[in-house]
Amino acid sequence: MKKPIIGILARNTILNEKSQICISEDYRLAVVKAGGIPLLLMPNNEINYGYTRPRDAKRLTSEEKEDLLRLVKTCDGFLMPGGTRWYDYDEIVCQYALENDVPILGICLGMQMLGNIDNFFGSEKSIKTVQNETELHYQEQNIHAHQVKIVGEKLREILKRDSLLVNSRHNYHIIKKDFFEIEAIAENGIIEGIRIPGKRFALGVQWHPENMVEEEPIMLEIFKALVDASKKGQK
Repeated sequence: MKKPIIGILARNTILNEKSQICISEDYRLAVVKAGGIPLLLMPNNEINYGYTRPRDAKRLTSEEKEDLLRLVKTCDGFLMPGGTRWYDYDEIVCQYALENDVPILGICLGMQMLGNIDNFFGSEKSIKTVQNETELHYQEQNIHAHQVKIVGEKLREILKRDSLLVNSRHNYHIIKKDFFEIEAIAENGIIEGIRIPGKRFALGVQWHPENMVEEEPIMLEIFKALVDASKKGQK
């Protein structure tokens, strides 16, 4: 069986006063180590995303959306990485994955997207996130920031653990909604993992397993689960 192609959504940033669109190398390496082929998915319109806030960005035209989907349709699975903001092209990829039952993994911001799909598909964004009340969930350098309890069957199946220590660097978290199942939860009640039922693989985690693979090899199993699910639906 051929290695599945895993589309990774690009993120925007400002580096040395210049707009950049890229991903952390750790995401690419995690996909490669898990047995997948990483493919960077970037927006195909003329917006400079580094200097454009989501609320100011125009949505893709029908033609631009169709062009983006030509690339998206080559992927067997998707990874939505962390970041500070998402745009129309992120939503298009997420919607395509869920509507066509293509495996998708959301990390940090990516999980927050999965936890808000009922608000932005086909309408203006109405993001339901809550600002963290303590610094517990934003610790830039701490590889073991806090503990999470694994409460869902999917993550327990993947990690073979009932709890684990994770890193953490998010300022916001999602609230519980009826369309997803909670897979992991922090000691203070913040949702740390979700799954969308009825899909082959639609999982989100709030921490950053891609940064923990070297110290905690068990974290690679999350990416292997995405790659394995993607193999089953290869084109």
